[in-house]
Amino acid sequence: MRVAASLMAAMALVASTVLAKPHPKHHNDAFVINKDVLNTAKIPFVPHTGSALFTNWVGLDVDFKYVKPLFDLVNSTQSIANGTLLSRGEAHVTVILPPEYDNILHPAGVTIDEINTIASHKNRLQKAKFGIECLGRVQVVSTPDNVYQQAVQIILKDFQDIVSYREDVWKLFVKKGGNPALFDPWNFTPHITLGFRHRDIFVEDGVFKGKNACIHKLIAK
Repeated sequence: MRVAASLMAAMALVASTVLAKPHPKHHNDAFVINKDVLNTAKIPFVPHTGSALFTNWVGLDVDFKYVKPLFDLVNSTQSIANGTLLSRGEAHVTVILPPEYDNILHPAGVTIDEINTIASHKNRLQKAKFGIECLGRVQVVSTPDNVYQQAVQIILKDFQDIVSYREDVWKLFVKKGGNPALFDPWNFTPHITLGFRHRDIFVEDGVFKGKNACIHKLIAK
């Protein structure tokens, strides 16, 4: 009986070890970020233009000084990053992705200057309101290099102002003869990248950075 009891206890310990989910550093509390990270209206719009592929895109800049403390905390949390994340040293929300511009908008005659003008008029895009959904993480083994990749991000919510900008870009695209089915202003998962291992990863890698990627509660206060 003692042997059986010991065996059952050992099996229970193994099962709990296998099934237990890794916990962030503050499992019982939310991660916290300074609420001023949401105040982007005083930050001037910055255009991103170039002659090469993936150099033309539209972004909403966020003050990195409010993001850096969260990056440091998340990166030092063993169950999330354990010191493996790299930071760009800046923070932004990508609103028009490089592939959207290169493969869809530009071929229809939409120029980067035109969509930048829509964004910069009265600093419209930088004045966009949004909220914070959660702390997110995406992981994948990239091909063809077969390398484990990980990226951690702030997932956003309540971003109708940003979608409204994308809707105006879509209207311009359609006005110029673009196929409306090729650009969906509502198919959009805005986020702020905190950091990544090796390189950032994208939908082209097979990951989606929406609410589906949430791993921990994050609040702004």
